[in-house]
Amino acid sequence: MQQMIDCLVDGELNDQLSAADRGLHYGDGLFETIAVIDGQPRFWQGHMDRLAVGCERLDLPTVPQAVLLREVQTVAAGRARCMVKIILTRGPAGIGFRPRAVERPTRVVCAFPWPPVEGKPDITGVRARICKLRLAIQPELAGLNHLNRLEQVRARAEWSDERIHEGILLDREDHVISAVRSNIFLVFGDRILTPRLDRCGIRGVMRSALLAAFRDRSEQRRVTLDMLPEADEIFLCNVLHGIYPVTHIDHWEYAIGPLTREVQAWLARQ
Repeated sequence: MQQMIDCLVDGELNDQLSAADRGLHYGDGLFETIAVIDGQPRFWQGHMDRLAVGCERLDLPTVPQAVLLREVQTVAAGRARCMVKIILTRGPAGIGFRPRAVERPTRVVCAFPWPPVEGKPDITGVRARICKLRLAIQPELAGLNHLNRLEQVRARAEWSDERIHEGILLDREDHVISAVRSNIFLVFGDRILTPRLDRCGIRGVMRSALLAAFRDRSEQRRVTLDMLPEADEIFLCNVLHGIYPVTHIDHWEYAIGPLTREVQAWLARQ
């Protein structure tokens, strides 16, 4: 039987990091969460493109894609499907906020079981709520999948009702930004709108792929709270769960419409 390897640190079988690692102290790093099915990472190039942008913005050295792909496939070996997380940090590069130049980042590649899903939310849809927490506006970090995710942690702590799948996040000016672990799309007629993420939020890999595939019918713009009840359809997306139609946001109700189903059909062909 093939040995299951769960975690590699700098290419070695290990699940330990230095207590001085800046990812632990300051969130000084990036991560990618990747769906791997039958040994093949889904939307691989999208993940690598986003990681490269993050490394450039944070002044982190990049890691060759071939190295990361080999390590992802190593930890995913023997699993029909799993979630693999790549983490890059500045490593144990000194205490203090001033970042030091490093020759290479510390890299962690770990495999986790596929997250369980109850029912068929892609068919029946999901309920969501508006979160009380408001995202800080910080253009310097907007779009990045950096390690500072306390806003999402605190937002998810707001509810325990198992019937609610997601929370909708607004910024401090009450613009709709995303869901806690997904990007959000609104449908008006034959047009697909998604919030601009130039001031906060995470540019999801699935979001980018969807915008490219539906470029003639999609638009990124400021989305205000009062647009939510006016939408014909709303759906959420991420690389693990795919496309989930939204049927309720608090007291607002939505139909699962033809454009949401068209987007789901597109994803099924990928």
